[in-house]
Amino acid sequence: MRTAFIKQYIASGCLPALLMLAALFQSGCTTVTGGRTLEVDTGDIEGVQYMPQEISRMLEALGYEWLPVHDPDIGHPVKVAEHNGQYRMLFQARDNTALRVEVHIRVAGNHTGLHFYEVGSKDLGAAARAHYRQLKQRLVLEFGADNVTDNHPLLAP
Repeated sequence: MRTAFIKQYIASGCLPALLMLAALFQSGCTTVTGGRTLEVDTGDIEGVQYMPQEISRMLEALGYEWLPVHDPDIGHPVKVAEHNGQYRMLFQARDNTALRVEVHIRVAGNHTGLHFYEVGSKDLGAAARAHYRQLKQRLVLEFGADNVTDNHPLLAP
């Protein structure tokens, strides 16, 4: 009897729709990361060298330390991973290890995304917002207000 009910439910098209809805709900709940993303467009800026090095220096001067990221090509953690046409890096604040900056740099696109977030939180607390403002101000100082935009989705490969 249970088998007949399941076959009828599948035939009606409801089960696939229900499974898809459940998958979307689950993925939305598990991948939500609060925070903000800044994008830097360096296409029209003269003097920009190797962006991973420039971003590393800037973040270290702001009080961040690098965390290793997994490089799928070589199978172990590295400081800068290159994959799918992007450099990827990760930093955390020295004074608050819950504050992280995930960096994605398009190798061929002159765009850098910096996703700032607080581990374990869907939104930024007061201290995190202060760090975020400081990061944004530094990016504007380094690259110009016209080249820094706020709240972009993280760069995708």
